[in-house]
Amino acid sequence: MTNPPQTGEPEPQWQQPSFSPENGSKPSRVEKPVVSGSVIVPRGRMAPPSVVETTIATVGGMVWPVMIVLALMGAIGWWPAILIAIVTSTVLGNVRGHLKARRKALGRGQTLPPTHRNRLR
Repeated sequence: MTNPPQTGEPEPQWQQPSFSPENGSKPSRVEKPVVSGSVIVPRGRMAPPSVVETTIATVGGMVWPVMIVLALMGAIGWWPAILIAIVTSTVLGNVRGHLKARRKALGRGQTLPPTHRNRLR
């Protein structure tokens, strides 16, 4: 970086502009645009998970750690442990997903009467 040669002129300096209004009137009000279209209504809260759904989620989360510990201890082989963990977590995940979808479909706090059509398949 080079400096310009020194001359007898003073260096220009920036000055803060004044903030006093020039015409003394208030600024005009900005109008918001009119929006039209469909209205999105927030959905009500879902019912909390049932005891069965919570138990399935807990057991599903414990499958992998338990199988790894059993494989490390030598109680079960590595391949059977991995296969059991994959199958168990898949089945429990599907059951949990079905229960969650059913809970969403029922809405907030509504329950279906127990009939043969409402059972978990």
